[in-house]
Amino acid sequence: MLLCSGSIKAQYVKRYNQLSIYVIAHQDDWQLFMGSNVYNDIQAFDEITPDINGKKVVIIYTTAGNLNEDDDTKSCNCRDPFDTKNLPFPYWKVREVGSKRSLHLAATRKGGWGAVYPYPENKTVNIGGHDITRYEYKNTVSYYLRLKAGAYSNWYHTPNARVETVDGSATYADWADFVNTLYYIFKTEKDSSVLNNQVCIGYQDVNETTNPNDHHDHYIAGRASSEAAKLLGKELDTCLSQTLFVDYNSQNLPLNLVSPDIQNEAALTSVYCLALLDYNAWPEWGSIYQDWTSRNYSRTITCENPTSNDLLAKDSLLNMVVKLYPSPADRNLYLRFNLPLKSNLLIKIADSKGSIVYNYNGPLTSSTFQINTTKFASGYYLATVSSDNVILTKTMFEVIH
Repeated sequence: MLLCSGSIKAQYVKRYNQLSIYVIAHQDDWQLFMGSNVYNDIQAFDEITPDINGKKVVIIYTTAGNLNEDDDTKSCNCRDPFDTKNLPFPYWKVREVGSKRSLHLAATRKGGWGAVYPYPENKTVNIGGHDITRYEYKNTVSYYLRLKAGAYSNWYHTPNARVETVDGSATYADWADFVNTLYYIFKTEKDSSVLNNQVCIGYQDVNETTNPNDHHDHYIAGRASSEAAKLLGKELDTCLSQTLFVDYNSQNLPLNLVSPDIQNEAALTSVYCLALLDYNAWPEWGSIYQDWTSRNYSRTITCENPTSNDLLAKDSLLNMVVKLYPSPADRNLYLRFNLPLKSNLLIKIADSKGSIVYNYNGPLTSSTFQINTTKFASGYYLATVSSDNVILTKTMFEVIH
């Protein structure tokens, strides 16, 4: 079984031998709850001889992490210490600065002093039709989705809610749009630079038995990661290794980290907090942070569901307005709707090249809709289902004959 952390054997090939992806809700989550794993993954790379295989580490921050839900102006009287005009600085930007400083520390050159590695600028990339900030440093990549925290939490109960970013750069039509965006990021980073299909995805445990009393934002990030991992796993025809982390409740569990890992997690978190202090924001450091950074609990799964069946049945995010099954399909694809009959439907199915292979525009006459797939070539397809100009879902599925 492939784990997200651990030593690797170096080989002289100019490619990474593993892709480690971590999806989190807030800019300090990985330092507190996944710090030793992320640190060890980042350090599994030889900067002195960069053509040696190592790990490519991708961190995806789903929310802006703004304190007052969607009104960031009340979060703090933040100021950029490097801005001579000392203009107000949004709190979500402060948190991003802190996350980068933690990342810089984790990617510090091993083996002694060396030339200063220049800090790059943010770049904007388009993923799944959304403009997203991407930051690449050494063997790490960061994605900042910047979703409004208050609106983002609506997905816990309302999968068809629209959610905007705090900086107005993008709008996500619904839960399915968000999941597919994560999938496209996974797919983008799993490029030719990563050997084979060695992909490990880490996220906050969505099982409320093994990870009780966690933040709703954490559960949402975990559930989306689980669904996106299934899409990528189907495309790669493999069972992806997934590491699920315990968050808040880890403070109630026995101390389980050895001294070097405790020191690393504390340093990563402290650097983040110092950035907040520099920008006149509350640094958040306290005894509970010390409890979290001395404990790191997780479990690793492959193909099985991260939650038990009884929890899945109660999961409102999985009780979608429309469900597609089976995948893979052979003769027929079925769509089950939780909508009033005679609702206006628009169903479009596109193949992997983007060509429309099926189009239906008409009323819903039954709670179950059937599509004959016998003439579809084997492969992956994207189904987009709308009603009255509202996108209900964008779902990937596979056809195998």
